[in-house]
Amino acid sequence: MVKLSDEARKLIEKYQKTEKQKEFQFDFFVDQSKYEKWEDVIIGTEGFGERTFEVKKEDIDAYVECTMEDNPVFKDEESAKKTPWDELIAPPMFITPVVFWIAGTGSGSWIRTPGAINPGQKIEFYEPIRVGDIIKIRSEAYDKYIKRGKRYLTYYSEFTNQRGELVAKWWGTLILPFSKAEEEHKIEGGKK
Repeated sequence: MVKLSDEARKLIEKYQKTEKQKEFQFDFFVDQSKYEKWEDVIIGTEGFGERTFEVKKEDIDAYVECTMEDNPVFKDEESAKKTPWDELIAPPMFITPVVFWIAGTGSGSWIRTPGAINPGQKIEFYEPIRVGDIIKIRSEAYDKYIKRGKRYLTYYSEFTNQRGELVAKWWGTLILPFSKAEEEHKIEGGKK
């Protein structure tokens, strides 16, 4: 577990405004032993995430505030009524906290791996996310490979709302670190 300074803890408390933010385990070291490991992922295996994400206005408001988004379609109800959507919608990249919330420690939990590096993502958006939507994910282990001695893992995910509408497709790739045990084995092996 990572030890936070008093200053860091105060900042977290200051900015954790929503119900989900207060419940979310931001210290990814806490449950790391439960996360999927690169070597255990079987390509083609499907998963559905640990839970759903019910979108509340406070979730969108907090995201808009922290990203300093100034487009009125995301924060001003009167302006949003003049759009084709006729209501507030979430910014497209709001999908990012959604995926972390849903993953938990179940299928797709490898995205929380401490020390992982994000080399890039591909996301296609289909329907906007609205207040009241309940988002769920269906994911599939898409690809894993070693390149330049680093372990890459890609999942393909489809996000749908409570009406069964496709919200987004995401090909998420991370470079996952070797486990502590693997690193120790490499070090021990090098000493012989």
